[in-house]
Amino acid sequence: MGDTILSKPSVILYKSKSTLQQGLLAYFYTWRGEKPPEDLEKLKPIKKEIHPWINYVWWDKPTAGVPAEFFAVMWLGYLYVPSSGEYRFYITTDDGSRLWIDEKLVIDAWKDQPPTTYVSDPVFLEKGYHRLKYYFYNRYAFAEAVLGWIPPVGEPGVITQKYFRICSGDAIRFTGLPKGYGVEIIGKNVRKQCVVKNEECNIPVSWNELPLYGKIRIIDERGSVIHESPEELEFWCGDEIKVMVSFMK
Repeated sequence: MGDTILSKPSVILYKSKSTLQQGLLAYFYTWRGEKPPEDLEKLKPIKKEIHPWINYVWWDKPTAGVPAEFFAVMWLGYLYVPSSGEYRFYITTDDGSRLWIDEKLVIDAWKDQPPTTYVSDPVFLEKGYHRLKYYFYNRYAFAEAVLGWIPPVGEPGVITQKYFRICSGDAIRFTGLPKGYGVEIIGKNVRKQCVVKNEECNIPVSWNELPLYGKIRIIDERGSVIHESPEELEFWCGDEIKVMVSFMK
């Protein structure tokens, strides 16, 4: 009797879990000294919360466990732009604020001041998701931090939570694959991979890599590519992709 010959396997992929949700991550810090810290990400946060937006006036403590004076906040998330065009952003701040869109500093008001409003230069943004980072610090009691925009279509105003997104987790998870198999995500300037252990593998991703676009390749234990998605897919941290591989005799 000859050996059984297996044809090329059939592969089905589907997203079984997505953790994209409304809001922004808020990291609270404390600081001391004459000058406020330049880089909040070098500090250790004392508290982490999910906020619906950036629209706050604090007469006392901004949240339980954070003092009313000498505190700072970093908001991180993704801004959904509903249509392509030129946007202007504005902040009202007491004391200092800095705003980045896709790693570009668009407003820099990092100084002690009473409530003051600043408006950015026009920023052209494509429809879709864009990375947003907002630094804020306060010296003495009373603080204000407000973020709004002037869109190309529609009314100016505070940016509401329906335009903000975050994702919980720090990896894209693939499940259902045989041991020794591998997964690759390949796109423009992107090449990430993992090897299956215990029927799953995880590809770590960071905030500034998202959203991540690429094709999925499934690689068997011999290193052969048995499947490649026909088009690029959109990935977020915390996504879970179920992979089903079947062999036909």
